[in-house]
Amino acid sequence: MDAVVEWVHGFADDGELQRWAAAIFVIIVTAIVAAMASRLIRRITSSDGVPLPSSSILVNIVRVTIWIIGISIMLSACFNIDVNALLAALGIGGLAISLGMQDTLKNLIGGLQVTFMKIIKPGDHVIIGATEGIVQDVTWRQTVMKDFENNTHLIPNALVTATEIEKIEPDCMVSTMLSFTNDTRDIDSLIREMELRAKSAVEEVAELEKDPWILLTQIGEYGTWAKMRFVLKDTSHVREARDAALRAVSAYTRVNASDVLLDSGEDD
Repeated sequence: MDAVVEWVHGFADDGELQRWAAAIFVIIVTAIVAAMASRLIRRITSSDGVPLPSSSILVNIVRVTIWIIGISIMLSACFNIDVNALLAALGIGGLAISLGMQDTLKNLIGGLQVTFMKIIKPGDHVIIGATEGIVQDVTWRQTVMKDFENNTHLIPNALVTATEIEKIEPDCMVSTMLSFTNDTRDIDSLIREMELRAKSAVEEVAELEKDPWILLTQIGEYGTWAKMRFVLKDTSHVREARDAALRAVSAYTRVNASDVLLDSGEDD
């Protein structure tokens, strides 16, 4: 780095115009290096077998570090500014700045903790507090999640590290689409009936880690559309469990669902 500073300083000493030209040159080179490094980090972290998650916080740290180095070279070599003295002056006001940015620092530290300790990573299916969904990204400030209704949730990293996190293995979660008629009955009681029937059917073929739950996705004139999900303890009976759950709730998909269910109850 010292050799780079001396070379730029020697070029900038020849006049004011060359000084500004050298400063612009340093900025352009810094921008190119930062972009190339960001692209390289994204490519490395997205490769299989790399023990680093593909979170944008790593890219941002590398990018900020390169820009700090580039600006330091520009100030020192082009404008003869003592960067060490500048950093010392900033250090005096660092306490006041840190007090005013407590939440930001907490979120930054939380993001680093989440990333390097591999608590969660993009693609994980997690439940954080009352929010369930797929992790999209971990930034320097927040964790971005998308739920199964396609809603995006921005959760501060400090809250993520302070909240209990439940991770659901994707191979053990079974998901399927449903379309059923409500027959003018209370929708909550109807869904509860379907969940209980699915649970009883699945338990006959596999062990449940999490009972079936149904999320409505659309309601129209001709019926209700939903997603049914449940989590198994292992993946050995995923196909049988899905089949059992769908057979258990199949009667609800008919127009005369009430009559069919009553008949089946009388037969029992």
